[in-house]
Amino acid sequence: MPEDRRLPRISEWGELMVEALREVWAHKMRSLLTLFGIVFGAASVVSLTSLSAALKVMAYTELSRMGMPATVGFTDRGPRSDATRALDLRYVGLNLDDVEAFRDFEHLEGVYGHVYPRRLLVTSPADQRVIPVEGVDADYLTFRNSRIVRGREVAPLDVRNAARVAVIGEELVEPYFGAADPIGRTMRIEGLPFEVIGVLAPFELELVPADFSFLARRIYVPYTYLTRYVLGARRVDNVLLKVSNDTDFATAMAAATAFLRERHRGADDFDVENEAADVAEDLAMADGIMQGWNIVLYTIAGVTLVVGGIGLFSVLLIAVRERVREIGIRMALGADDRAVRRLFLAESLTLALLGAILGIAGGIGLIMVTEAIARSFGRAFVIGVHLPGAAMAVAFAALVGIVFGWYPASRAARLDPVEAIREL
Repeated sequence: MPEDRRLPRISEWGELMVEALREVWAHKMRSLLTLFGIVFGAASVVSLTSLSAALKVMAYTELSRMGMPATVGFTDRGPRSDATRALDLRYVGLNLDDVEAFRDFEHLEGVYGHVYPRRLLVTSPADQRVIPVEGVDADYLTFRNSRIVRGREVAPLDVRNAARVAVIGEELVEPYFGAADPIGRTMRIEGLPFEVIGVLAPFELELVPADFSFLARRIYVPYTYLTRYVLGARRVDNVLLKVSNDTDFATAMAAATAFLRERHRGADDFDVENEAADVAEDLAMADGIMQGWNIVLYTIAGVTLVVGGIGLFSVLLIAVRERVREIGIRMALGADDRAVRRLFLAESLTLALLGAILGIAGGIGLIMVTEAIARSFGRAFVIGVHLPGAAMAVAFAALVGIVFGWYPASRAARLDPVEAIREL
């Protein structure tokens, strides 16, 4: 029974809105001017919330491209000048054996030994200069999303044999080899010959115009070479662990830390770098900024919608005045005050929702224009429509329609039918 009582009311509201659309069409210019405020408000909500959400997604994606969201690192701290315990004096930091031990550790997708850049003398027949030389593990450059534009990167066999091979930055090709292809050629690092096996170009971030060109001015060699012949004592600067996606990161990090501490017999000779936590902190900060931005834009959009509501209020008052005779006839034919109120509320809601729909379409148009402008500057900027923002625009527009349509509708419902019919 409750369903049967509701169906006629839904049908009635549908008929009222169809009639309201006829009224809107009959006064196209007036209705269009009325809708401007609501359209602009809805368009700003949809476009700006979509942009805000897209920026957040892009920030996370770019951090993911750098291999950070599921990465934990251990950084060498030994030998320490402030050591006071015998254990601290005995265990002098990370070494090659630690890296190899982690390769058998479960729940890891990758283990990367790493030696920080050292400035070494690099010569070729064409040039001689001091260049940062960085020690990397096999596939480390891919892990950090650096692009090998020629040749290949350091391979597992190169690492195992501490081979004298080098990947050079793209900006070093011309100074050292001119127009010639550097792949297979030889350059000397501290007087020893190294075969060039690859050329690296730094990755580029779409969101932040950060300059990573310094990566193209370095030379990358197997970290085991620097460990054995530059650092000595089989030491490495840090070990990076990529945790599997199906493993709880905090559990894996705690287990890896306990494992390394046990290997070092409790010696405090390394630091733990939780890159995932750094990413989470950066994203939380970005979230805070975006939320503040959203509050500002919601306020602006809300004010715009309210201004549109005031215009709607004025137009409905005019409509009531123009349709006094029609209202009187409806009442004389049996329409009660509730039916008259619903008539004008339906018109108000129809105008508001129509404005919201046009505003959402306008917001999508603004998104497409933004994407086109970004493409013209060479950036692939993809912005998805933020559905919660669109839903909020519709809900707020409906609220404006009800609030600002209530008084004109009530005024129409209070008209005396006899006096109304007499109106010319």
